[in-house]
Amino acid sequence: MELYYWPMSHNARKTRALAKHLGIDVTEIVLSMQEKDHKKADFLAINPMGQIPAIKDGDYTVWEANAVLIYLAGQSPNDLLGQSAQEWGSITQWMLWQSTELSPIVPTLHVENYFKRVRGLDPDSDKEAAAMMRLKELLAVLDDALMGKTFLVGGRLTVADFAVAGDFTQSRNAAFPMDSFDNVSRWLSRIESLPAWQSTSPPNIG
Repeated sequence: MELYYWPMSHNARKTRALAKHLGIDVTEIVLSMQEKDHKKADFLAINPMGQIPAIKDGDYTVWEANAVLIYLAGQSPNDLLGQSAQEWGSITQWMLWQSTELSPIVPTLHVENYFKRVRGLDPDSDKEAAAMMRLKELLAVLDDALMGKTFLVGGRLTVADFAVAGDFTQSRNAAFPMDSFDNVSRWLSRIESLPAWQSTSPPNIG
């Protein structure tokens, strides 16, 4: 099984972490965004969207990070995908929330508060402010959902935690206001304590 990724990608990080957490034997193949490897014909044959991560398992391919998480979790007996229809409904809910609500604003904050800073460029204050306002709204929803909970669903680690936690990969550099959301901070600390999560930390460029 081959897992295609870019080390700086928060979406790829969560799939690598889950594979390591489950002890799945995958061959990790690093793509260079600078060299446009993700837009070359051989990779487009695996993912026609030209995005990472993606899995190639024999003749089977799967892309979209959360779909990759589901595929990886299905490789062995575990309860990461839930133990009931209600749990699977809740897991799916959080994975969709992450991909449609949280994930779209993460790149803006990463660029404005991190990449531009380390390159000596001025951030776009309007873009940063709008993204930060939306982030605070979403973190409030997540914080409320985590009240009195250890993990998002079922009181134990599931693919929902991996899915959502990926977007916090650069939370410190991107200036996420974590001090205002204690439940989220405690939950994230639990995820960050996982050996698989620690071993997939992206390189720091500044």
